[in-house]
Amino acid sequence: MERLKSLDPPHKGLRNALSKLAFIAGKTEYTSISSVEKLQFVAKEVFHLLKDHTATENKFILAPLEKVNPGFTNDYYAHHLEIDNTEQALLDRIMALNGQQTNEEGHQLYLDICEFQSHYLEHINEEDSVLEAEMQKHFTDEELMQHQIAIMGEMSFDTLLLWFKYIVPARRPAENAQVLTGFKSAVPEVAFITVIEIIKNEISDNELQEILSMIK
Repeated sequence: MERLKSLDPPHKGLRNALSKLAFIAGKTEYTSISSVEKLQFVAKEVFHLLKDHTATENKFILAPLEKVNPGFTNDYYAHHLEIDNTEQALLDRIMALNGQQTNEEGHQLYLDICEFQSHYLEHINEEDSVLEAEMQKHFTDEELMQHQIAIMGEMSFDTLLLWFKYIVPARRPAENAQVLTGFKSAVPEVAFITVIEIIKNEISDNELQEILSMIK
């Protein structure tokens, strides 16, 4: 029986987001303010999602798990704190760019972004194999779904839109249709239309139509 994977949607979205950040950083003209601003725009989105995910995971994944398996989450909390500090330092460097840096300086920033990406991917790969299994061991799919509902209930609409922007291109059409079906039934029509407008810029027309055809 296929179990609900709580970490699959956000982690796929973050893999997509980090890949985009590294891609943009690698082609940025660091002597051009307009080029730098494109990098900064993407960085704001990506680091917002990274910080949101850490806070969400701490509250809705690690905290419930700590209650049923005390001590298991200690290393995860510690890793999250380290990652938060690294994220902030990297974001500060990106936002300090003003188009007056050399491309050689930009190259070093690019390498540091890639190093962070590698470190972060290693972190979530471990979570996907170990932490996910531990959650499934202690909670039913119904309980895991309640965690997800609670997460969405606390999330601002702007942040939710940003998650859809990066998660939808990284998941299978059937998975996206399942989520969007539930979303459509729970929100005003204008909110659903807004989400569709966001994601149609991130995927092909054929993929969008395939998703829409499966939404009930």
